[in-house]
Amino acid sequence: MTDRSQGDDSTEAVPIETPPPKPKVTRARTSAATPPARAGAAAKPGQHADTTPSVAAVAAPSPTVTTPTAPAIPENVSIVNGGLDRAHATNVTVTRGGITQVDATHVDLRMGGIARVNAQDVAVSMGGIAIARGDRVSAEMSGVALSIAGDASVTQSFVRTMLARDVHVDQGAVWSLAAGRVTFVRRGFAGVVIAGRVDGDVKTLLDWRGALALGGVLAVVVAIFRRR
Repeated sequence: MTDRSQGDDSTEAVPIETPPPKPKVTRARTSAATPPARAGAAAKPGQHADTTPSVAAVAAPSPTVTTPTAPAIPENVSIVNGGLDRAHATNVTVTRGGITQVDATHVDLRMGGIARVNAQDVAVSMGGIAIARGDRVSAEMSGVALSIAGDASVTQSFVRTMLARDVHVDQGAVWSLAAGRVTFVRRGFAGVVIAGRVDGDVKTLLDWRGALALGGVLAVVVAIFRRR
């Protein structure tokens, strides 16, 4: 029996390397998101309704609108030896002064002038007014170009044109007068009077009949000249 040589046993056993263990990966558990509860959905029996709102809706603040306030109307305006372009007050008193335009409740003018006045009560003494409009207009020793009033009183004054409901003339003169009723006290003068009723002593150039006749004559004359 032949012994194997020692050289033949030179092959040594090679240890097999064991691979390192793989790291353990832990996956996070996920759960399905709970859908938001619908508005008005009823809670299940034995379950409390969730009253906590998920999203708070904040309304945008509405813009603040500031309305400008009208300036307060003064109670009294008094002018002495002066002038003013416009006066707007409850009571306006003018003494030896002038105003272009007045809007008031009561106006008292003495030895002054007003271009245009609109008030409930207008009284002028030894002064002048271009246009006077009011519920009551009285003129004493004064002159008025145009007066439109409910009740009018003319005392030793001259009015160019007057339209009123009731007129009282005392030693005054009115060039053109149209009213519902006119009363003349102590002989007055009127150019053209158109009224429903005239009382008192008055000297007129034309009454309503004469005015109509004159208007008819002028219409005929104008028609003749137009034909030529």
